[in-house]
Amino acid sequence: MLSVKLVKPSIEYKNSYIEMITEWKKVDADFTPFVLGEDTSDFPAMLKRFEGFTRGIGVKEGFVPHSTFWLVRDEKDVLGAINIRHVLNEYLSKVGGHIGYGVRPAERNRGYATEMLRLALPEAKKLGISRALISCDKANPASAHVILKNGGVFESEVLYEGEIVQRYWVEIG
Repeated sequence: MLSVKLVKPSIEYKNSYIEMITEWKKVDADFTPFVLGEDTSDFPAMLKRFEGFTRGIGVKEGFVPHSTFWLVRDEKDVLGAINIRHVLNEYLSKVGGHIGYGVRPAERNRGYATEMLRLALPEAKKLGISRALISCDKANPASAHVILKNGGVFESEVLYEGEIVQRYWVEIG
């Protein structure tokens, strides 16, 4: 078993989180989940935004209330982030789903995404989600594997902005 846990974003992880974001920018053009793109220059303000998003405060137009958690190893290393959307709007129902996640580049392919999603499902249940829609690009079989290992059942594929998106449902209970 991996010695990791989900935590709410916190100032105590500032240095590791910023290191992760810096590493990510060197490797990937896009942040997944999208909240990794939040401005870190005023870290306490970013944390307040995250807290507000959980209550629907400061949520951008077209978005829904959402909660973010960080995957932490050894009480210090931020390995990734997972974002749980509390409800589905039209876009999320088609493509985005309830949950988006990502692991820092240097820590990928080590089982962390699978564990992060496993740990996030009870958090989704606390938000009243009993059946979670989780999607990934067809071109990302590693993400599909993560979803399947967490009980995902394939539903369909949709074409969105030239990419094929696979849609899975996970029964939470």
